[in-house]
Amino acid sequence: MSRLSIVTVCMNRREHLLQTALKVANWPHHHEHLILDWSSEMPLLRAELPDDPRVRLIRVDGERQWHQPRAYNLACRLSTGQWLFKLDADCWPAALSASDVLLRETASAVFGSGPDGRVGQCLLDRALFERVGGFNEVLLGYGFDDKDFRARLEAAGAKIRYWPVDALGVIAHSASLRVGQADAASSIQRVSARALKRATALANRALAAGHPWSAHRTGSLYLPDPSSGALRVERSSISRASLKVDDEAQRLRRSTYWGLMFNLPEELVVRMPLRILPNDVRGRFQLNRIHRWSWYLLRPLWAWPLLLLQAIQRPRAKAQAQQQLWDALETQDLPVLLESLQRLPKRLRRNLVERLLFQRGLRPQDPADQRALFEALFGAAFLDVDQRTYSGIALGWSLIRLNLSAPAAALVPILLAAAEVLEADPATFTCTHRNRENRLKQLVSIWTVVIHLLLLSGQSAQITALARAAHRLLRRLELQSIPADVLLRMSSNWARCLVWQWPQEPEILAEDLTLLMHAVNDQRCSSCRPDEDHRAFLKDLQHSLSRDGEDLLQQALTLRSEGLLAALDQASIEPLR
Repeated sequence: MSRLSIVTVCMNRREHLLQTALKVANWPHHHEHLILDWSSEMPLLRAELPDDPRVRLIRVDGERQWHQPRAYNLACRLSTGQWLFKLDADCWPAALSASDVLLRETASAVFGSGPDGRVGQCLLDRALFERVGGFNEVLLGYGFDDKDFRARLEAAGAKIRYWPVDALGVIAHSASLRVGQADAASSIQRVSARALKRATALANRALAAGHPWSAHRTGSLYLPDPSSGALRVERSSISRASLKVDDEAQRLRRSTYWGLMFNLPEELVVRMPLRILPNDVRGRFQLNRIHRWSWYLLRPLWAWPLLLLQAIQRPRAKAQAQQQLWDALETQDLPVLLESLQRLPKRLRRNLVERLLFQRGLRPQDPADQRALFEALFGAAFLDVDQRTYSGIALGWSLIRLNLSAPAAALVPILLAAAEVLEADPATFTCTHRNRENRLKQLVSIWTVVIHLLLLSGQSAQITALARAAHRLLRRLELQSIPADVLLRMSSNWARCLVWQWPQEPEILAEDLTLLMHAVNDQRCSSCRPDEDHRAFLKDLQHSLSRDGEDLLQQALTLRSEGLLAALDQASIEPLR
């Protein structure tokens, strides 16, 4: 196994470090534990640390504030291993074996998952760390540094994986301690710590965008102090964002911090004089006596509705469930994901599930992980019927992408049963709900995916029945009674079902496409602006049909995967007569 270095940086976290360093020393799978003392008020002593020859202690003097990117970049440069394991002072490897830390690909990185800062811990190849330039040294305070680092790794082509929650142990603590305040803080200090954490995280987003970091950026230079042997930064080497970007970040920190502290709208904070609500000094805000008195006596006068809602709605519990959901999504911990969804209020849950189903960028990138996600949602009894239906539809498309014919065949009767329920309900044909809540649109969407599933699983003979059902539905309904936006958005899928009347009934197909095209070209649909150009799709189908149907069925496929194209070639379809 190649040399693995654990790098830990500590600033005034002696109590935590002394506990975790012992646990790290008992872990046998590393070759070096480099501990960087980032100017702690009481310097760390080597004698306090475990009697383990793998431990190296280095001190940096002259730093008045915690600066995670600069500190860890230096620690990684000073370490000697090919593999770098970033581990904060409150963390230790709890359930990590040699195979868990043996990365077979140098272009990969593993991150922690779960609460209490686990997501900030990572293991990666030194060459990959250096390829992206390490952490962005213009970021200040606490927050977003790990997300920026992970995003740049992904942009560099690295494969990101995640350890399970129990892989890392963590000493849980408050946001107050994380931003450098006492852990046993007063209520105003706790609010200040949360406001500062939020303010710096938002400002760091602006800094990361305005001053993107890479290997071409020059990191800070540190020189040994002749008198003490400790390292000191060469101040002129510290990277700074441009004045314009720095001013924007400072405005964000000010408006966010004071707005959260006193429950004030952003516009009011921006217009307040700086002598009353001052800017930060390198990521820190000073609360004077006026601020403290105002917080206790004046703030409740205008903030009582918000304070009441916070007490009733338990926003922290909701935020914790949301964070747990996103962590579970990253690690594909589907039982935890479902449990988190169930804990959320219904409106928020619907919004999150809809985004997972219809915003591809939020889904897992791996098709197999997508399948597992949609299977979990499809089986979640606590979801509304329409969202379970679309979960089943999304599951069908994932099986098609994976070219899995046997699971596709097994899913067909389940989806057809859902379609039969919709068909049997007269309310389906008079439904006026919006886009994805519209029952008629759900029915057509089910037919569309089922046709593709039948084709993939070698059951093309059953497709004709669905094409005829789509034809009967088109002729049965008064299309003008369907909400315009719904009609336009489902017209492509409706046409995908209708085209399977070819080659047996080309004349009827031509009439159906003309009828559908006339309906979506009606004036009432002119204000609809879906992303997909449904009218152009219908027009292309009409054009193909006019040319004796050449490639018509292939053109109508939603996905032109190799599996579907091969199945189409083998399908029992008679030639056009």
